[in-house]
Amino acid sequence: YELWAELERESGRRLLRIVGGLNLGRPDGVLVTGARRSAEEHGVTHEMLDAVEVASRYPALRPGPEMVAVWESRAGILDPEACVAAHLQVAARHGAALRYDEAVLGWSAGADGFTLVTSRGRHRARRLVLAAGPWLSSLVPDLRLPLTVERQVQLWFEPRKPTDAFATERCPVHLWDLDAGRYLYGFPDLGDGVKLAMHHGGESTTAERVRRDVGDDEVEAVRALLRRYVPAADGPLRDATVCLYTNTPDGHFWIDAHPTHPQVLIASACSGHGFKFSSAIGELLADLVTRGTTAFDIAPFRAR
Repeated sequence: YELWAELERESGRRLLRIVGGLNLGRPDGVLVTGARRSAEEHGVTHEMLDAVEVASRYPALRPGPEMVAVWESRAGILDPEACVAAHLQVAARHGAALRYDEAVLGWSAGADGFTLVTSRGRHRARRLVLAAGPWLSSLVPDLRLPLTVERQVQLWFEPRKPTDAFATERCPVHLWDLDAGRYLYGFPDLGDGVKLAMHHGGESTTAERVRRDVGDDEVEAVRALLRRYVPAADGPLRDATVCLYTNTPDGHFWIDAHPTHPQVLIASACSGHGFKFSSAIGELLADLVTRGTTAFDIAPFRAR
């Protein structure tokens, strides 16, 4: 939160919109028990709500009678394009050299540093940070990283009829623990429709071979769930797109030095939930690159 606020001040852009958040599911389910335990352990302000209370406060949402929710008042939504632009803007102001449309083809180690080979030439560096997401494995093929790339479909629906139930003041971000490890999430309407998507469960793919079209069957699978849990969003489909999750075996991050070249940091993958942490991850990587240490405990994200 501190770093996003700092970036907002430095860039002059609005990046984070606090709308609150709900984690919904059975009282003994993975999501509810995990969210509640985390909030209690880390002193996060939260509230437990039953299904009747959720429906009363947030008329767009229809939890089943068996469901409860963990409410977090500080949850919110980042504007990802604005965040990336702000990071680049401020980085350039502080002396970063930014290069665009220049594919990285590979790198090699030498006696006094590293050579980065791109589609436009070669660059020399004393240290490297590899943060290439679904392309990461191709940059370190010798390591045989146990990463999987997962195709994820995101959908935006027009509400069924004009309503303010999806306004940010009346609809928080919401994550639903359904059954058999299925998770549905949704956002309020920020002007381009109500976003709803499954969290994980997509087909395995690669960055080069990913199927970018979205099938009618994929839309209908999500629509069946929104009719049950977010029925007021059951209007025309406004947009659909595909993104990629790059997952580690335990679903956490991968932040560690290359086993053979300690001056190379590997900072991928984020397992589908990393963007909100990118400011903090960027800070600790900068510390590791410039000082060789960080105040953050990154033991859970090391290769071992």
